[in-house]
Amino acid sequence: MQGWHTTFLGMRGLPRDISDFEMKAFFTFDGAERDAINARRGDSHKLGLALHIGFLRMSGRLLGAFRVIPVALWRHLGNELGIAAPEVASLRAMYERGRTLFDHQQVACTVLGFQWMSEHQRRSLVRELRDEVARCADRDQLLVRARQWLYKNKLVIVHERAIRTLIAAALAQLEVETGTAIAASVDPATLDRWRASVSELRPDGQTQQSWLWAAPAKHSTRQISEVLERIDLLYTLDVHKHLADIPDLILRRYARRLVSRPPSAGAKIKEPARTVEVACFLRYCLFTTTDQLILMVQRRIADLWRQAAADVPATVNWAAMYKTLLGELVALSAQGAVPDAELRARLEALITETQKRKPPSR
Repeated sequence: MQGWHTTFLGMRGLPRDISDFEMKAFFTFDGAERDAINARRGDSHKLGLALHIGFLRMSGRLLGAFRVIPVALWRHLGNELGIAAPEVASLRAMYERGRTLFDHQQVACTVLGFQWMSEHQRRSLVRELRDEVARCADRDQLLVRARQWLYKNKLVIVHERAIRTLIAAALAQLEVETGTAIAASVDPATLDRWRASVSELRPDGQTQQSWLWAAPAKHSTRQISEVLERIDLLYTLDVHKHLADIPDLILRRYARRLVSRPPSAGAKIKEPARTVEVACFLRYCLFTTTDQLILMVQRRIADLWRQAAADVPATVNWAAMYKTLLGELVALSAQGAVPDAELRARLEALITETQKRKPPSR
């Protein structure tokens, strides 16, 4: 399946505009498909079945809405089948009979080899999504991945709500597995310290959760000291010793989910979600705070370097000074009528002036 095809997967109805390339890609039929279409009686039935086959090939779903049928597509189907395309209204009237619509949908599935998802295939999709969430935690991207998997396996793409339910099941499975891994690698006393730490109040009144998550506004020495204080706290909690096997993507997902709620709501979160969120939050804060410290130190060093360079005078351009002095000496030597005493006085004045304008070196 080509990447551009992904746009059409899961569509509920025909697009208002469809290009010639898309019509040829989806609504051009081979021998077996033509045989199934030509077996229908009446031009409306042939065109209707052709429309269902093309739409299923395009979107992976069954066509059930006929309010929008592009004129260009209707004309293309007529030319493809070699029949005169009737009015679109006749198609809508034909499908008012539910049995006809169901029959055409089933024939389209049979011709293209599509089936409805079984319970075994549903579990396979959940496992596929479970593997995918370790690399991508965005629900919309997971929705696209689920549609691609269904289409690739010749399964009719179900309603978006049903797919999102499967995505939720995969995410719940990931959460349980992550919680089990954390509980197996971190002792209960350390987990209790972590949970208590994020809800503790600091002298300024904010919780440690908010303080750890706050990004430094500048790279002053005071801000650097505060970032170092955060790193010291995380090392005191032994965060650096655990969760090394959990991918950064999962850490970021649960850390952001924790900070998306006010700190006071943390006590209402049930296990294992609470432990997973707190552990991933602290580990992710260790990563981000360390990165912030490195960046702040780099910027601070660059500032100090610029300030030191600005305070140092420019280097001496000895070549330019020598060239200027040589030119002035040539001009003096060219004045042959000048008495020796006056020439000597001018040379002394030139030397004195040159020494005065000599800049100090670094």
